[in-house]
Amino acid sequence: MNDEKKIDALVKRAVDAGLEGLDFLASFSYAELAAGYNGIGPEFLPEWMRETLSDKLDIFAPAALGHDMRNDVSDGTRASFLAANDEFRRNCLKLAELAYPQQPGVEDDLMRARAKAVAEILYCFVSADNFGWRAWLDAHERFVERHGAASTDKKEKQP
Repeated sequence: MNDEKKIDALVKRAVDAGLEGLDFLASFSYAELAAGYNGIGPEFLPEWMRETLSDKLDIFAPAALGHDMRNDVSDGTRASFLAANDEFRRNCLKLAELAYPQQPGVEDDLMRARAKAVAEILYCFVSADNFGWRAWLDAHERFVERHGAASTDKKEKQP
């Protein structure tokens, strides 16, 4: 699903947008970013569905990259789960604002409002205890399996 060119484009978009967590993303190689990024949508969805969601919700893809990498190095704590989701929310809202900037003389731009509403829905989805928290704990278990311990330099860089 991910190649170096695609990951490079997402990182560039994240940098251009001034998203939070850029120093965290910089701690990964392109191979690690490609392995950790699953697009928009949870891992349990089929790849074709995540690709469709990622295509339709492309303005949020740079935020999803950062969030997926936070998940990839989950430390299993509630505090870092909440911090990662809050960062994701702020980044999605920022991307919505950049995609549909406030127009002079227009109080409520419909496309801008819709993009911000989708950002909030994405945040609610990743923050839900019955989905997001379980995924965070599952990711932590995979992290420990891969690294044999609950900490690495990357985990220390959680928000």
